[in-house]
Amino acid sequence: MATLAERLNSWFADAATTDAVGRLREPSTSEVAQAISDDPRHGVTISRSYLTALRNGSQTNPTVSVLSAIVAYFQSRDMTLPVSVSALIDEEPPARAAALPDEWAALADRQVRSIAMRAGQFTPELRDQLLSIMDVLDASRQTPPSERDGAQGA
Repeated sequence: MATLAERLNSWFADAATTDAVGRLREPSTSEVAQAISDDPRHGVTISRSYLTALRNGSQTNPTVSVLSAIVAYFQSRDMTLPVSVSALIDEEPPARAAALPDEWAALADRQVRSIAMRAGQFTPELRDQLLSIMDVLDASRQTPPSERDGAQGA
């Protein structure tokens, strides 16, 4: 079961964007706290230190208004993870995540998201080539080491 901090951190990771030099960059805790505090849709202000405490798990019981303000911030981003108060606090994973646990776990990995985001910018032809390379890598990973060693020595 994921904690509030783990779910919140996964939202930060999912909200990452590619910067000018092509690196994947998460929004900073300060940026998010400032954006939440500046949002005229609600009366919530949140400090960087409080948001940090939510992210590291030292604060675990925010008010509904704070949760709603955090959700409002992330709903305005292009997210792949479900974004709602219930998705943030529920102890059970969302139905979509439960149906595809391996895929969701993989998306939680920063390198996997970086590969996916970069591949999304490729032409369809380049994506086909990348998938072919990945198929070869996957097949070699599934081949027992003794068969690989034997093939190299032949």
